[in-house]
Amino acid sequence: MGIFNRGKSSKGDVARNTYTWPVEYKGENILYKIPTNIYYNDNIVVNEDEFAVFFRDGKAMHVFDQPGRFALTTQNLPILTSLGSAITGVKQLGEVYYLQRREFRGKFGTAEPLVFKDQDFGMVRIRVFGNFAYKVTDPIQFITQFIGTRGYSSSQQVIEWLKTELIQTVNDALGELKKDKNMALVEMPAYLQEIEQLVISKVSGEVSQYGLKIMNLAGLTITPPKEVQEAIDKRGAMGALGVNYMQYQTGKAIEGVGEGASKGGDSGATALAGLGAGAGMGLGMGGAMSQGMQQGSEPQTEVKVKCPHCEALLAQDAKFCKECGKEVTQASMTKCAKCDAQIASDAKFCKECGSPTKIQCPKCDAELAADAKFCKECGEKIGE
Repeated sequence: MGIFNRGKSSKGDVARNTYTWPVEYKGENILYKIPTNIYYNDNIVVNEDEFAVFFRDGKAMHVFDQPGRFALTTQNLPILTSLGSAITGVKQLGEVYYLQRREFRGKFGTAEPLVFKDQDFGMVRIRVFGNFAYKVTDPIQFITQFIGTRGYSSSQQVIEWLKTELIQTVNDALGELKKDKNMALVEMPAYLQEIEQLVISKVSGEVSQYGLKIMNLAGLTITPPKEVQEAIDKRGAMGALGVNYMQYQTGKAIEGVGEGASKGGDSGATALAGLGAGAGMGLGMGGAMSQGMQQGSEPQTEVKVKCPHCEALLAQDAKFCKECGKEVTQASMTKCAKCDAQIASDAKFCKECGSPTKIQCPKCDAELAADAKFCKECGEKIGE
């Protein structure tokens, strides 16, 4: 603890004690309290990377912000002179807290996923992780707020509080960018630096009242669920190859057959036999699938509807497409007025029969559904 034991001088006065912040208690601890009361004429040693704060009766009286050895006398603590008779005959003065001046580093992350409303994938649960650096800028404010107000007495409690503030601020920043710039989920990597700066700006006001400053954020990572990542990867592959969903899926099926044949063994022999003297089984399967789609035939499975966006086969009660991630609820789908095919509600023409999904009122030119009988604007009867 860096304390020299008390002893008697030749004149009978109490000899001075010297206190330091013990090296074994320093490390990553942001604060340390000398575990005994300080007496008049005791010494404290303050290193270059430390603050020392003198407390009396629960109030911060003085900050030692320069390195050196200081005797707790009226010379170094003028406040003792103003106390006057309050310390007359009293040798016990108060307490001393040490604080580190250097930057500390930590990691933060979401304990529970944040909910982000995306224009393509709907409500998505994302996780956020990153690194941050912070330091004490006002030692009196820090001790008063954390120890006096919140009752925190360990560095870990301070770090946990900072992590909570950062996650809340990241959530606010994402919402602000969504509102102001219509930021999409797939665009977040391009906004990472802006998100970091926005978070630092927003969190500064909150942490400064506790005598702290967030110096910087780094390594910010935003991770969507696995199924959304897969949908993004698939959409990117389709765009790079210049193919639609069915062409992409057919190509993957052909690739699977080729991989099975290359492995040999029974499965390889079966696959090779099925290929039939180099006659490309994959191409035949692709042609059969294409013909089946053109004839409107569907496999005899429990799948009852198609995604109106990419035509993937889905369960009838599906709310989002498992392939492209877009919404496929009844609100996003409608029926063709001519052939009753399921089509996207924003489609201009039916994908099955080619009929237009909208018509114009012959009287006021208002846009109407193809099966409208009266104009919703002027009441004109349609079809006569």
